Amino acid sequence: MKSSIEIKTLYFTFCLLLFALMAGCKKDFEGDRNKQDLPETYVVVDSVLRDSSNLLITTVSAFWWGQSNTGFISGYEISTDNQQTWLFTKEQKGSFLLNLPFGVSKGELPIYIRAIDNIGQIDPTPARMVFPIKNSAPKIAFDFTSNKRPVKSFPIVKLAWSTTDIDGRNDIDRFEIYMNDAANGTFAVPGNISDAIISDSVYTSSIRLEGVANAGIFQPQCRVYTGSRTTALSGLINGIKYDAWNYFYVKAVDKTGNTSITAKDSIWIKKPASDFLVVNAQTSSSSVVFNFYANRFKNIGGNLAVFDTLIGVSTQFYKDELYNDAVTQTRTFNLFKNIIWITDDANTLATCQQNTAEFFNNGGRMFIAAEISNDFPATSSVLSFTPVESLVVPTPGGNIRMNVNEIFSPHNPGSGWPILKSTSIISNSRPFITFSGTSGLFSYDSLCRANLINQTNLGTSAWIGPSNVLSARKRVSTGKADLIFCSLPLQRLNGNNNIDSLFRKALLDELEF
Repeated sequence: MKSSIEIKTLYFTFCLLLFALMAGCKKDFEGDRNKQDLPETYVVVDSVLRDSSNLLITTVSAFWWGQSNTGFISGYEISTDNQQTWLFTKEQKGSFLLNLPFGVSKGELPIYIRAIDNIGQIDPTPARMVFPIKNSAPKIAFDFTSNKRPVKSFPIVKLAWSTTDIDGRNDIDRFEIYMNDAANGTFAVPGNISDAIISDSVYTSSIRLEGVANAGIFQPQCRVYTGSRTTALSGLINGIKYDAWNYFYVKAVDKTGNTSITAKDSIWIKKPASDFLVVNAQTSSSSVVFNFYANRFKNIGGNLAVFDTLIGVSTQFYKDELYNDAVTQTRTFNLFKNIIWITDDANTLATCQQNTAEFFNNGGRMFIAAEISNDFPATSSVLSFTPVESLVVPTPGGNIRMNVNEIFSPHNPGSGWPILKSTSIISNSRPFITFSGTSGLFSYDSLCRANLINQTNLGTSAWIGPSNVLSARKRVSTGKADLIFCSLPLQRLNGNNNIDSLFRKALLDELEF
């Protein structure tokens, strides 16, 4: 049996050992909390080996990972410019465009990667991958899919092309363009302009060229606009020819100086001869109808003796002379002060509805003769800019027609509008209801009506509903008409041989062409 002194001695020794052990553990715990090993970064290979004839393109892929012995990796920073700048990512792979110095077509370029741990510590010795790369020449081709380019155009010309660069879209520095002859000088367009991005290496671009006119006289230069923008690039492109074929040359230049093969396109550019445009949007008997109108202008003479023409406004016309984008259409109409629109397809008026606001705001005036089918929507938006509030709806199963020798007459006798007579049956004789009152900017006036019939399976009877077929839109600010709309084909209304009087009244007296 141990004495009390021995027991006390053993207890004291045990306490000393326990205290020393606890003190040692505490030191280890504090050290772990206050100090964490720096992270380390690794890459798949330090260098990619290729022979000189089999180098990589400038867009490369890299793979990496990091390790922290006492914490965890929260992300990475990547540098492709020799550690001048860093980009953070949580990914462990990526594609990068390596930029060779300008004029240098091949070389060995590094990518640096450094890991970051959970307390923000950064690997002080980044991993590095070296890539032997070369820059490939870009390719370019004119784009006739998205850009419905006409064969003939006024001096508002849109050019569109697609660019392919396997080194990536960002590798293109600029496009160089000239007209007809390189001696006219080249015009540089930034390489980053794009209408649509197809892939990492393919995109489409476009420019619009607008002839420069001083005091109404067109010069041999054009302003250059990118895409659908309405602010021109600085400088002018030289060499445009009027009433002649023009040839356009475009090439892409990448950031190493490589150039594509030059793409070439051509178009006949006609110089406006007047401020009066006739749009022939007929789908049938186009030349016959146009000649009817041309003879009217010739007979009237004066300001109508000289006019310009535009054929087609829809993709169904293979001879269209109008581009298919809104801005180019708008700028084309802005070349003129007066427009006559002739059509047997009311859908073509969508082009007017969408792209003539600037034309009218600039003081433009328009006459529309639109033959409208009986099944055309009564409140179609394509008529929203006209005096037409709604088209009259035929009775179920019926058609509104105009018989031969029927009368077209003014609402108000003595107003100066002539009495016309039809020369044939007009199957599409759609009357309409004119807006009443004022819209604030415009007031409206019903001018002429027609004697019509209603044809059904049960027979034919006189149409007793609204029969207005000619109306005007007037600007409240001036009290003058800027748009007159007719829903009948005028070439079939000369039974009294007095159709010229209607054109004099409408175009000269009311619209002041």
